Amino acid sequence: MTKAGLEANLWARMGRPLGWLTMLAFAAPFIAIRFFIFWKVGMSHPLTLVGAAVVPIFVSVGFAWIAPMAWRYTGDDRPRAGLLRGTCQALLVNALAVLLFVEMDVPVIVMSRAMSPSDFWNAAAWNAAMLVPLMTLVGYFIAVGEVQEEERGRADAQSKSAQDRALQHQLSPHVLFNALNGLAELVRQDPAAAEQGLLDLAELYRMVLDNGRLQWVPLKEEARLVEIYLAVEKLRLGDRLHIIWEWDDELNGLMVPPLVLQPLVENAIKHGLSQRVAATTVYIVARLVLGEVEVRVDNQGEMGAKEGPRGREGVGLKNLEARLKLNFPGMSSVFLESEDGYTRAGFRVNAKILGVSQ
Repeated sequence: MTKAGLEANLWARMGRPLGWLTMLAFAAPFIAIRFFIFWKVGMSHPLTLVGAAVVPIFVSVGFAWIAPMAWRYTGDDRPRAGLLRGTCQALLVNALAVLLFVEMDVPVIVMSRAMSPSDFWNAAAWNAAMLVPLMTLVGYFIAVGEVQEEERGRADAQSKSAQDRALQHQLSPHVLFNALNGLAELVRQDPAAAEQGLLDLAELYRMVLDNGRLQWVPLKEEARLVEIYLAVEKLRLGDRLHIIWEWDDELNGLMVPPLVLQPLVENAIKHGLSQRVAATTVYIVARLVLGEVEVRVDNQGEMGAKEGPRGREGVGLKNLEARLKLNFPGMSSVFLESEDGYTRAGFRVNAKILGVSQ
């Protein structure tokens, strides 16, 4: 780990409330023992009692934060120093830390009784003999635990990314095959429209491939992909399809997994037109409501009684639900409901996890 990485690691460790609680729990008995000893030997100066509490806290900081850093520093990308280098670094750093602790304790003791130079060095030697080996050992186990935790985190992230990409690969051909089937109907009827459709399809395919390489894309990019997809569908469906966007532009910069909007639009067109001979209207909605970012697509027509609340889900919607659970565990939901002559399908994600301030 480099110096920059070491600094980031330290700030991350200091930002964990559990770390502070553990440190204070470690310091509490040490403070109690020092109070008892100082009371027994008559060291009752008020500042002495303050020092009796402050010094153990700094010693706890040394164990919890300073000791592991000596093991983590390598100067390169390795997560932890080897045994020989780590031991030498830890002994040196911990010896300096113990000397600093003793220096801090001297004024506390001097307030109540005189302290000769020999007393100082005796105290330094006694503390070094006891604390330096202990800090070195504790620092080693903390550093090893941190490295193992980081490796597990990387493995989980890689596994999640692999699952996410597998779901994307299931979806991408599904999108393109549907578009190709639609364009096949136009080749003889309207060659010019079919040509334009093929150009749009090429752009759609490019975006699907480009976005498929990414784990996150801006929500605006998802809307752009849907616009191209709808251009292809409009060539096939003509005036039978009307699109109305109710889109909050302030949400455009939110980062979401790729291909989260297109499956909703595809399902809406497919099921909306399957129930109607006349034209159908599809609403594409993105808004912030009750602490959640809601993205949904409404189409005219209600679900049949036999279909149930989730009976019409296709490959796209099922993949969407799986991917959202993967990327936002416990913080997202997919819904499919029917009301007032419309079917609404969409998802909600906690606004805070997407970086939206209320």
